Amino acid sequence: MVGSVARGRIMAQISAKHPREPGFGHWRWQRISAVATLGLMLYFTYLVASMGPLDYSAAMAFVAAPQHAVALAILVIAGLFHAALGVQMIIEDYIPLASGRLALVTIARGVFAIAAMASLVSVGMIAGLI
Repeated sequence: MVGSVARGRIMAQISAKHPREPGFGHWRWQRISAVATLGLMLYFTYLVASMGPLDYSAAMAFVAAPQHAVALAILVIAGLFHAALGVQMIIEDYIPLASGRLALVTIARGVFAIAAMASLVSVGMIAGLI
């Protein structure tokens, strides 16, 4: 309970410093997703490097382990979310509004959503959940 109150006070202070600044939420989520993606990439790099060379069946068994499947699913979600935010920023910064910026952002989000769903279904199939 005390932690929740302290966290609420901190968020209130941050909100008071940045009252309805456009882009603050986008900036914050971009940083959060970058840290999550970096941590998970380091985790997988360490795991794969410590295991040595893998053949197809060993790689399938690696991904099928529940802890690795969950971590890989979180990595897919965080990484593609981060990529979608980055592409959105590029579109908003370099594409004029008259050129269909909103349509391009919507298409980019759709492409990343399809890639995320395909990746999650693949991980689920390998893990035996689907």
